[in-house]
Amino acid sequence: MIKETMILTSTAKDWNWIYESVDDFFEVNGLSEWRAKELKLFTDAGFDLTDSAKHMVQLNEDGTKVIITVAYADQAEKDAIFANIDDNDIAPELDRTLSEDHLF
Repeated sequence: MIKETMILTSTAKDWNWIYESVDDFFEVNGLSEWRAKELKLFTDAGFDLTDSAKHMVQLNEDGTKVIITVAYADQAEKDAIFANIDDNDIAPELDRTLSEDHLF
């Protein structure tokens, strides 16, 4: 199993902007369509985003960042998901930080 956690911070809003929910984070930053496309990459590859043993997403404690933990079965599953991503799929409005503190 490969477990990865990424912390997303908006570069478009003030660093201490407080969001109401994960969806609010993406909406406020104009990234709702981008997020839907990202999730589609997972579901198109057969990844079950509803399985909390494979995927969890939440705001950090102060509501300023989104934390996403994904558990891939193996490298082949991860590769299948990211096979269709290109440079245009990377949202420049987000700072991404990998973390060893997983949600599950």
